[in-house]
Amino acid sequence: MKTILKFAALLLVLVGSLGSCKETVTESLDIFVKNRTDSAICIKLYPKAAYRDGLLYRSSDIGSGFRDTEFIIPIDDDNMYNWDGQLFESGNLNIEPYALAAEIFDSIYISTANKERVIIKFTHDNVTGYSENIFSEHSTWDFEIVERDMSDFRKRTNRAYQHRFLILKDKITHKSIINSE
Repeated sequence: MKTILKFAALLLVLVGSLGSCKETVTESLDIFVKNRTDSAICIKLYPKAAYRDGLLYRSSDIGSGFRDTEFIIPIDDDNMYNWDGQLFESGNLNIEPYALAAEIFDSIYISTANKERVIIKFTHDNVTGYSENIFSEHSTWDFEIVERDMSDFRKRTNRAYQHRFLILKDKITHKSIINSE
């Protein structure tokens, strides 16, 4: 009788384990700046006070990630796993990318590291040096759904709805020369 009870208990554990092997899918909406120029670019973010923490800012509303407010984005090779230009990750799947950018940042500045430094300034009301404003509902964003396997002992997938604001050389409208002295 003990053997039957042990077998029944083992069978319950196995059935319970199989039931817990369901795949868990988490979803996020991510906004990026992608560098499609011919040189590396420097991003300087000015996050709103609620997201700022010294020289860092909170880069996610679904995690505990923090990031520098200033960083370099190399020339983009269109590698979907290149996360250099990720600005924010949100659990709100219903927000437009320009609206999310406006919710998190007061302004965004971009410069290149050429002999001439190109300065692009995005603010909520204005843009300098570029033909589109990242904060405008009329801005152009590339979109792609990227699924990443995050499995360890459980089967987990992250489905990221990635919106990418492209910095293109032919959309740069104004070059400001800044002395680097």
